Amino acid sequence: MIQGSKIPKRVIGSCSSRGTVFLSVVMLLLVMTASSMKVSGQTQIVTGQITDENNVAIAGPSVCQVNANNCTNADMNGIFHLLLQPGKEMSLQIRCLGFNPEEVVIDESTVYPLKIVLTPTYLILESSDQDFVPWITFRSSLSLDALFTDFSEFSSSIGSFNTDAMDYFAVTGPELGVSVHRFYTGFRLGMGNGYSEEHDTLVVDLSNTSFSLNLGYDLISSRRIRMTPLISLKLLRIRLQNYCNERRIPLTRYLDERDLELRFNQMAAVAGINLEYLIYSDIFPGGGDYWSVGAFGGYAMKLNRTPWIYSRGNRLITSNEIDLRHFTFGLSVSFHTNVK
Repeated sequence: MIQGSKIPKRVIGSCSSRGTVFLSVVMLLLVMTASSMKVSGQTQIVTGQITDENNVAIAGPSVCQVNANNCTNADMNGIFHLLLQPGKEMSLQIRCLGFNPEEVVIDESTVYPLKIVLTPTYLILESSDQDFVPWITFRSSLSLDALFTDFSEFSSSIGSFNTDAMDYFAVTGPELGVSVHRFYTGFRLGMGNGYSEEHDTLVVDLSNTSFSLNLGYDLISSRRIRMTPLISLKLLRIRLQNYCNERRIPLTRYLDERDLELRFNQMAAVAGINLEYLIYSDIFPGGGDYWSVGAFGGYAMKLNRTPWIYSRGNRLITSNEIDLRHFTFGLSVSFHTNVK
């Protein structure tokens, strides 16, 4: 009876081994669960929808985590999902062609799904846009100016082959200016050249130069459109040269023909409107610098009745006048730097 009550040692050892294995499995599961919770605490999936100002879904915008090579694109309904990379900035940058870029910061108070509204790059003028006026803005630009002149009164004295070549005054050059709270002042230098060898023995060489002082006021200054009435004071200088269409000629022939060299100086004033479209770029640091393309149209008038004419060492007297067509126009590409 006593022997029957003994428990075999093999059975006791087997139960002890099973308990040890079970305890090891439980500990392993606890470690894996803790590791999983730690990893899930470091990663985050962001969802959202992108629309325009009319709540219409925008298909295809790119959504990127800032300062990380981690991007995705919204679907046809403007919906996106992005798994944020741990250790990077918790903010998104949204871009789409035809819309202004947006940046969204992700924090504990962020509500999902995100509602992101993109505004078009074109501008509908609103009263709030009228407040977008920096105090001081420096401008550097490259401009093309064209005025239409008529030298027909000089045809009898210098020849129609010369006056026909002087039917318009076109120059290209830089302008430097500054705007101080909508008031603009700029100085422009323009240069142009004409060269004709249509005649068998004669070259018509024409050089145009203009010096312009521009004064204006930004009547409209928004984030995309600037309209500036301008008054421009101009000194127009036209240098006309005629010389023989040969590389080498005898001295006696040169003395007989007396090459023509005349310099006409005409003062003019132009009143008009300059209209610019502003283009912002992330290439330049600071965020306050931008480009613009502009067009100018105005009304031109002479300030002196007869031109001041010089030929080398002489001042030439004449009663003939340069006729100045009233319509003038110009084009420009400018870079603006805001002073903060």
